[in-house]
Amino acid sequence: MNYNAYEILGLTPSATQEEIDARYNELKEQYQKDRFQIGEAGEEASEKLQQLEVAYRDIMIERQEQSQEKDIKEDDDYTVIQQLITDGKLEEAQAKLDARVTRDAEWHYIQSILFYKRNWFLESKRQLELACEMEPGNQRYKQSLDKLTKILASNTISPDQLRSTSRPVDEGPRIGAGNGTCTGSSCTDCLLCNACCNCCQCMGGGGC
Repeated sequence: MNYNAYEILGLTPSATQEEIDARYNELKEQYQKDRFQIGEAGEEASEKLQQLEVAYRDIMIERQEQSQEKDIKEDDDYTVIQQLITDGKLEEAQAKLDARVTRDAEWHYIQSILFYKRNWFLESKRQLELACEMEPGNQRYKQSLDKLTKILASNTISPDQLRSTSRPVDEGPRIGAGNGTCTGSSCTDCLLCNACCNCCQCMGGGGC
């Protein structure tokens, strides 16, 4: 724009869409009423009404273009992240995904891929469910969720890997970790679970 359309509405470029619409409707109603006045007042109101319409139209066009540019950039970001996953650079891909402000359906879809690559199958399934909830008509998300659901129901994945494990804060090397269990050993996990249940019984809880 070669002029400041926002000034005509008495706003700044930082104004929200709701503020722009409200101000536009307010001024439009005022100018439509004033244009019927006799003399210069009516002519001035008619001129301001025309300026208002042009300014509002230009602002909408500019914002639509900015939104499209943002969508293109975000799509490019996702392409980069998916390539990092393909290259096996999971840490770098996760960092780029975490850095994104917008967490749309595609964000959850790609997060499901990262979780799947780490053998965190339940978390992967949950992310796919979120993606499908946000975009119910997306067949890519639905087909991925159906496939993963069938895999989880096929008994081809060990019980240890089916355990839900929240993403660690520090994903660096940790003692006794790395196979999806609490202690690093499924046998030790069973002993720990039995010990906890026995404690509950001793305390009169009748079991966990």
